[in-house]
Formats: sequence, structure tokens, C-alpha cells
Amino acid sequence: MSSPEEYLAAAAQFDVATGDVEANVAAMRRSVEDAVNAGARLCVLPEMWTTSFLTEYDEATLAASNAAEDELRSLSEKHSLVAVGSSPESVEGEIFNTARVYERGELRSSYRKIHRFSPNVEHRYHAAGHEPCIVDTELGRIGVMICYDVRFPELSRYYFHSGVEVLAIPGQWPEARSQHWRTLLRARAIENEMFVIGCNRIGQEESLRTGDPMPFAGDGRIIAPTGEILASGTGDEGAVVAPIELRKVRTMRRILPVAADLRPEVYRKLLVAAYDQMVAGTRSKQERVNPPPAD
Repeated sequence: MSSPEEYLAAAAQFDVATGDVEANVAAMRRSVEDAVNAGARLCVLPEMWTTSFLTEYDEATLAASNAAEDELRSLSEKHSLVAVGSSPESVEGEIFNTARVYERGELRSSYRKIHRFSPNVEHRYHAAGHEPCIVDTELGRIGVMICYDVRFPELSRYYFHSGVEVLAIPGQWPEARSQHWRTLLRARAIENEMFVIGCNRIGQEESLRTGDPMPFAGDGRIIAPTGEILASGTGDEGAVVAPIELRKVRTMRRILPVAADLRPEVYRKLLVAAYDQMVAGTRSKQERVNPPPAD
């Protein structure tokens, strides 16, 4: 199975060592080579795979992370891969959690994480993205989101309306909420009738908020548009591999014509009615996590 319509995809999972770019490059190479040896042509890596989450990103760390991304780009070229994984990106003094999409060694697009995970104070150390990411590749139309984004169906629904066939999700999802991860990945596949590839890291690291150890389950999944779980990780380093058959996207969208049965005029009215409440709730949350200075 190896054509633009039918191919193997992989979630390349490994332990992301905090701040140890060299170790992470070595782990990335092992997992990507495992995926390639299994025949994969699309490979999704964990979130922040080069450094994990840090409270400070000095110039040396950022330079090493950029070099690590170049290693991934080179592997994409060497093995004719489409590869997706996120890492820190420095722009005018701000740090974004940015996923880059490589195709055969070419940087096709990038995506800055829109929803920062405030319970682990990501908003203190990372800027928020504002734009979705859709890439037309030789392996189909791919959309990208990162970890916490999967809790927000608005973004994946935009991808559905835009004809995305495969949704790539690099993640660092703690084991304590693993059932949420597994359920949300499947929900996004079913409701949007697309393939979903979620790659979750293994190992553990300290919470940015509490300093407590957070274990990660390494339960990446590849899910069909029917909701069928095609492959799932078991906590080990290496590639979780399954077939992608793009005709299944078209078949599901024909059998269950969600797009034809939408009621946009109803949704518009509901969104307008709820908009002020949404904005008020967002402002209230911002004030709780970033209280104004005392007089």
C-alpha cells in the first residue's frame, strides 16, 4: 500500500527530555526510522519535541532547536516523507508553540498553537497563534492542530468545511486525562468524517504550574473517519502505524452527508446570541489568571 490514495501513516512517539535537544534528536531519529521501516509516508511527532516546555528559551537552546528541526526536514527529504511536529519558534521576542509541515524536505507551512493550556500556565511562556493551517500534499489535504486545540471543536469544524481529509495532532497529553485524549480524538474523526492522527509523548516531566511529576501515556492513535481505532500506542517508544485510505473520507461524507444537512442560518443566530457571553467568559478567565495590579 503506497499511493497518494492509500499509504501508511505513523505517530512517532518518544520521551521528550526537558531542554535536552541532543537526546530528543536521537529519539526522534529512532522513532522516525521505525516509522520508515514500517513503510510510513506520513509521520506525526509529539508536541514541543525538540525541547519540551521551558520557562526560558535562551539563544543557544533556540539555535539547537532550529538545528533539530533541520534534522527532521532532512529526514523528510531522505525518506520522501510528510512530517509534522511542533517546537518553539521565536518571533520578535515572543515564543510560539509552532508545528511545521515538511514534505520531501520542503517546509510547506507552519501552525502556531491557538489555544494555550492555561491550567499548566502555558500562557505565561508562549504567545498564542491566530491562524489555522491547511496543506495540500501528495498524501491529501492535511490540517494541523496541537494538543489542547483538540478540545475546541470550532477549529476542527473549520477544517471539515475546508475539505481537510487528515488531521495531524502533535501532543503532550498527561496520563491523568488520557480518557479525554482518546475520546476527543475519536470524536473529532467521527464528527468531521476525516482521519485523525494524534501523537502523544511517553515519559514524564514536572508540571510548569506545580512542579509535580506528570506522566504521559504514549497513547497516540490513528482513527478512521468511521471512528474505528486503526492503531494505538502502548507507552513504548517507536512508531504507531496504520493505513490511510482517502476514499473512506469521501465514502463517509457521501453515506452520512453532514455537509448537506447543515443548518448555517440556525448556527449563525445561536453564535450571535452567545457571542457576548463567550467574550465575557474569556475576559473573566483572563482576569483570573492575570489579575490587574493592585492600586
